[in-house]
Amino acid sequence: MRRRLRCLFAALAVCALLPAVTQAQINPFRGSASRGLSPEDSQMLFDSVARLNAAEPSKVGNSESWNNPQTNASGTSTILRVFHSGGMDCHLVRHHIVVAGRQPGQNYRLTWCRTSSGEWKIKR
Repeated sequence: MRRRLRCLFAALAVCALLPAVTQAQINPFRGSASRGLSPEDSQMLFDSVARLNAAEPSKVGNSESWNNPQTNASGTSTILRVFHSGGMDCHLVRHHIVVAGRQPGQNYRLTWCRTSSGEWKIKR
C-alpha cells in the first residue's frame, strides 16, 4: 500500500511540474515581460524573430520590430553577434520587449542557431 501511495504521489508531482517545464520550453522569454504578453503579442514576437533569422546575409545590427496596437505591446530583436557553433550558423540576439506601453521594457539575450534541417532553434 505504501509503495502504491509513493507512486501516486510521484505521478502527481510530475503532473504538477510538467506545465512549468513545458512553459519554459515554449516561451524562453521568462519574467515579468512575458507574463504580460497576449498570445497575439507572442506570435508577433516569434514572427519577427523568424524574419530576422531568415534575412540573408546575417549581419550585426540587423533588426526586426513588432507592434500590437490592440495591447500596446511592442518589441525589437537585434542581432548582436554572428558566429558558428557546433557546425551551425548562430546569432546572439537581443530581444527588447515592452508590455502594455510600460517603459523601459525588458531585454533578453538568446542565441539562435540554424540546425542541419534549416530550422532555427534556441541554443541552451
